[in-house]
Amino acid sequence: MSWLFCPLFLISLFWPIQSIAASDSELFSEQGYRIANYRRPLPAEAPAGKRIDTEALADLINQSDPVLLDVLAITLRPESAEFGLSWLPASPRQHLPGSIWLPNVGYGYLEPCMQAWLERTLHRLTGGNLDRAVVFYCVTDCWMSWNVVKRASALGYRNLYWYPEGSDGWAAAGLPLVAAEPQPLPGMRAGQKDTLFDCPATDLKTALERSDESDKQGLLLFFETHHCPFCQRMRAGVLADPGLIAEYRQNFVALALDMESDQPLTDFDGTVTSGREVAQRLGVVRSPTMLFLNNQGEEEYRYSGLIVDPRRFRSLADYVSGGHHQNIGFKTYYKQQQD
Repeated sequence: MSWLFCPLFLISLFWPIQSIAASDSELFSEQGYRIANYRRPLPAEAPAGKRIDTEALADLINQSDPVLLDVLAITLRPESAEFGLSWLPASPRQHLPGSIWLPNVGYGYLEPCMQAWLERTLHRLTGGNLDRAVVFYCVTDCWMSWNVVKRASALGYRNLYWYPEGSDGWAAAGLPLVAAEPQPLPGMRAGQKDTLFDCPATDLKTALERSDESDKQGLLLFFETHHCPFCQRMRAGVLADPGLIAEYRQNFVALALDMESDQPLTDFDGTVTSGREVAQRLGVVRSPTMLFLNNQGEEEYRYSGLIVDPRRFRSLADYVSGGHHQNIGFKTYYKQQQD
């Protein structure tokens, strides 16, 4: 019996090691971005550019004019407009003087509108100069800044600095911090409820690629107009319900398109189009219309008209994500769900 026990004992020793190795492989996306456990010890090397400590950063600031980007993540407020803010920090934020706070751009997966927001902001702050010094930081042991350095390098920026000690290290050195306010996302206004759509759609091609990469089922395109009262009612109701937002984002990349807009928009094939042209090509004539597309850009289902009941809106997501639209009409499906 003793000789049989030894192999079993050895297996028990090696099993946890295999489990740990498997879990480590799930920490990064195929593109190499950290996607889980963001508050963990950091690597010694920057993913691009240079790793910089507090003393070197202080010298850099004194000798030049680097762009300082704070990328600490915070909550995007979906539940109420009573606070008059679109971001909802858990506590007051203090960061390095002269910094710009871009929340949530350090996640491993970015929705297309967040990626576009980061790209536009970097271009604005650097004046389009890819050699302008840019410093990224967060707090101690935060992978968010590591991710954004990698992301900025992929965008072509060449003079990048990673400050892993973050605002904690700056304060520990006795250097001053100042009160921080997060940069508003495009379209955010005080007193306005946030919805399923974080910011305006600018790139349908990237949105489709992001859905496929993150194992979602496809896109939800919400066609609206600025003067559509039903659209506004949905934005203030079901589209602002935090539970419904979470459920929809599990399966779909959701984008809002103004079907009367002529603003430039990247189409699925990479060409420049507009919300108006996309609506015309897809045969959308009413607002609101919700168009569900799979990861090949093919239409799966469309629903036109107002939805005010959260149960109906939740059932619509289940109806499409569960493939029920291939066998049964939505009215029949919803009635069965309520019985």
